[in-house]
Amino acid sequence: MKKKLLWAAGVIVVVVVVAIAAGPWVYKNWIVDDADEALTLPSQTQAAQGDVNGAWTVVAGPDAEDTRTQAGYRVDEVLRGENITVNGRTTKVTGGIDVAADKLESGTITVDVASITSPDSSRDNRFRGSGIMDTSAHPTATFEITAPADISGVPASGEAATVPVTGTMTLKGEKRYVSTDLNVERSGTSVIVQGSIPVTWSDYGVEAPTLGFVQVEKTGSIEFLVNLDRA
Repeated sequence: MKKKLLWAAGVIVVVVVVAIAAGPWVYKNWIVDDADEALTLPSQTQAAQGDVNGAWTVVAGPDAEDTRTQAGYRVDEVLRGENITVNGRTTKVTGGIDVAADKLESGTITVDVASITSPDSSRDNRFRGSGIMDTSAHPTATFEITAPADISGVPASGEAATVPVTGTMTLKGEKRYVSTDLNVERSGTSVIVQGSIPVTWSDYGVEAPTLGFVQVEKTGSIEFLVNLDRA
C-alpha cells in the first residue's frame, strides 16, 4: 500500500512539473492566435482626382479587411523570455483633417477604445477593465494634430509619401505630446493615412498586467489606417 501511495505521489509530481514546464508552450501554440499583420497602405491605388486642399472626413473605406478604416493596439507578451505579439482592433474610428495651401493644418482621429476586440475574449475583458483601459470611464482615445505639416510631397500619382507630424494623444484621459511619421497616399477621390505611435503604457496611467507566467511588456504601439473622403 505504501509503495502504491509513493508511486501515485510520484506521478502527481511529474504531472505538475510537466504542466508548469509546458504552460508557456500550450499558451503560445494552443491559446494565443497569431497577431494580425501590421497595418499598411494599400498596394494598389489610382491617380488622385482633384485638389488635396479642403476638409476631409474619416469614412469606412473598402470592404477588404486589410484596407478598411481601423485602429487598435499592438503589444508583446513575454513567456519566460519568449516574445509573443498580440493585438486588438476596431473599425469604430471617426474624425477628419483640414488641408490648406498643401499643409495639413489640423486633424483629429477618435477611436472607440471600448469596442476594440482581439481573438481572446478574456483578454478583451481585462483590457476594458478598470485596471487597464477603464473604458467605462474613458471609452475613446484621440490623436490630434497640433502643428501644420507639409503634405506637398504626397504625389497625385497614387504613390505613398512620409509626412512627419506633431500632435497630442489622449489615452485613458491622459494627454501626451507625440511626434510620429504618417504614411499618406492619394487614390481617386480619397486620402489614405497609416501610422503607428509608440506608447509607454505607464505614461497614460495604464499598468501592464502580469498573468502568471505571462508578462505584458511596458511598451507597445497604437496603430491606425484611415480612409478619408471630402467632407
